[in-house]
Amino acid sequence: MNKYLVTLFTVFFLTQVKAQNSFDIFSYEAPAGFTLKANKEYLFYSKTEGKNYCQLFLYPAVEGKAAVEKDFETNWNFFACNPDQKVDSAETKDLDSLNGWQMIMGAARGSLNKQMFAVTVSTFTKENISYYVASVFTDKKFIPIAQEFIASVVPDENKFVSSHSNNSEQLTDINTPKNIDIAASAVITKSTTNFDDGWQATMLPDYVRLNKAGTEMRLHYIDKTLDDARPNTVDAPEYYWGKYVEPYFTVSDPQKWSGVQYPVIYHLQGNAVERATGKPCYVAIKIVYGGGARPIVVIAPNHSSYQQQFPHPNDIDPFLNANRFAVSASDIIGTWKGGGGGGVEYYNAYSGTYTGMSAVSSTDEFTFNSDGTYSSMYRTASMNNGGSQFGGQDFKGNATVADWSITATNRFGGKTTTYNAYFIAVKNGYLLYMADAENSSMSYTLYKSK
Repeated sequence: MNKYLVTLFTVFFLTQVKAQNSFDIFSYEAPAGFTLKANKEYLFYSKTEGKNYCQLFLYPAVEGKAAVEKDFETNWNFFACNPDQKVDSAETKDLDSLNGWQMIMGAARGSLNKQMFAVTVSTFTKENISYYVASVFTDKKFIPIAQEFIASVVPDENKFVSSHSNNSEQLTDINTPKNIDIAASAVITKSTTNFDDGWQATMLPDYVRLNKAGTEMRLHYIDKTLDDARPNTVDAPEYYWGKYVEPYFTVSDPQKWSGVQYPVIYHLQGNAVERATGKPCYVAIKIVYGGGARPIVVIAPNHSSYQQQFPHPNDIDPFLNANRFAVSASDIIGTWKGGGGGGVEYYNAYSGTYTGMSAVSSTDEFTFNSDGTYSSMYRTASMNNGGSQFGGQDFKGNATVADWSITATNRFGGKTTTYNAYFIAVKNGYLLYMADAENSSMSYTLYKSK
């Protein structure tokens, strides 16, 4: 098979191709005779002829590292590298360029169920835009088809919007305020976080994806509509398994956690095959409740690898803290709001007669301006047995932004305060979290109102 791997690397942009379909920022020509298997998170076409098959993939454009070698390495490790199928580094790599695009096309051989196959990854990078096309096939007759498909993909740079790019604390309670419409197009500049322990987090539309050494985790966002639709007769693990696992993996005999423990552990796991690639793996789901259901899907190379990393289902929970992304001065511009409140009703312990109530509510608002200044407003309202009191404070000053902090002058008592700060990804957008570096109890979880 190695005799024909290199022949794949004759692919260049063919401007004459009549692309008839669209995906992400691309137009492309659908391969004749292939079946469309997926077109949401990625584009996937497949064709099977007897024991032979060919699979073609196109992934959305992302904010790259402005270095095609690094982008290729990231793509290869994510898509192709699989020790269980004897695929490690690319056996062949070709570098080329055209019209400002740098291209690296790599290939290697693998084996699945005693059948040899070839896997290729073609990475294209131009300034801050990067994307890749991949193929998996078992017969050299599919090479021309893979070439034609890669050549038919034409990016429209004007459509690109940077939404994907290149020390554990206490879990933050993420609960988007009610009736807040966070713009679906909301993106941030630094939507990838590289943690010191080797995990990489990437903000995606439906979940935060974590990757490390062949293991992937998907931190799905709270989805109130989905939560409310769950029938009382269906247990949480089976319900979310059907939403987040079954569409993407074939699992013959999933095992439910049977240990007796409180709070109840919502967990399912089992040997699986990824539908899109045919790769064997081990999949588990853990449902953590905090402001709503927060399903975590784990995809490990095999059961041994999974068990080594997560001996107990509760070992998965701390990874929810990886939903954090660096702030930047341009991303925080605008007005951010938050708040909270609560109340208590009083009854006579002997007669049961209602004797009144007390309640308190507060609102916080920060406005960050493009000239480096800020203003903030704090308002409180309290009621006790019919009497009401109101209060508040206002501040103005300068704000300095670093990756993980915001420093504001002229805060309480005229002091300068540094806040530990980061973005939290939620469904259709993100929240801004700020906590006083010297008093962590003074914290804000804010949504962008304008």
